[in-house]
Amino acid sequence: MVAHLTSCLPAHPCAGASTGSELLLLLRAQASGSPIFWLDLAVKPEGKLKDVDRFLRRIWLECCGHMSKFYGSAHRKVSMNTKVREAFGSAADRLGYVYDFGSSTELNVALSGAVEGSAKGVVRLVARNEAPTWPCDVCDEPATVVCAQCLYEGKGFCCTAHAPSHDCGDEMLLPVANSPRMGVCGYTGEA
Repeated sequence: MVAHLTSCLPAHPCAGASTGSELLLLLRAQASGSPIFWLDLAVKPEGKLKDVDRFLRRIWLECCGHMSKFYGSAHRKVSMNTKVREAFGSAADRLGYVYDFGSSTELNVALSGAVEGSAKGVVRLVARNEAPTWPCDVCDEPATVVCAQCLYEGKGFCCTAHAPSHDCGDEMLLPVANSPRMGVCGYTGEA
């Protein structure tokens, strides 16, 4: 993907961005323990980690205004005011990220390269995983909701037809979403 983005981004400027290109850092955010969920972001080097945090919340995580943090080795907290170029100075640099310290969703965020391109804001989504599909536990049709309780047991996916008859009740069902936060707390999908 990095090779593709290196050639594609300069050739396809972001709509509404200022003219000309600038150096953008490519970050890969990937769900810890669930590699099917990932995002590639183009970020202005002078942007701050709080800009990345806001973006991750909006597109992938926000449900109830929980706290979050970036951390380095030995779980040492990294300030949200740290500039992206300082946090990711080399290709070996990666940070952990956690959203919600109760029903936590953890990510690994790593520098995957740099590219000349344009961005309307500080952070631009440039690639992401295709939305996975899960079969209904009853009929194997694509699930539209998941039970927040049963998900911990690796089940609880229901299609529209079988959701009303799920044993845990309607109040436990959340929408299937392309996010590592799917089925957790009150997450209902991208803002």
